Amino acid sequence: MFYVIDKRTGEQPTHRVIDNIAKKYGLMRADIDQFFVGEDGILVLVDDCGNIAYVDRNRFKVKWYGESEKQA
Repeated sequence: MFYVIDKRTGEQPTHRVIDNIAKKYGLMRADIDQFFVGEDGILVLVDDCGNIAYVDRNRFKVKWYGESEKQA
């Protein structure tokens, strides 16, 4: 299991940030499903219709539950 961190704030992205990503890439903003990590490490935001938005890995990072700060 993982969670996403916004490097600008050091926190998980707010609903407003997620909504802005969805709006920018034409996702169904009312039906955001979740973030997914591909087998190659790519991070995407997905809506319930299967539309995806590639998330900027320079701004966001994936943290795995149980991962120590030294591993990050």
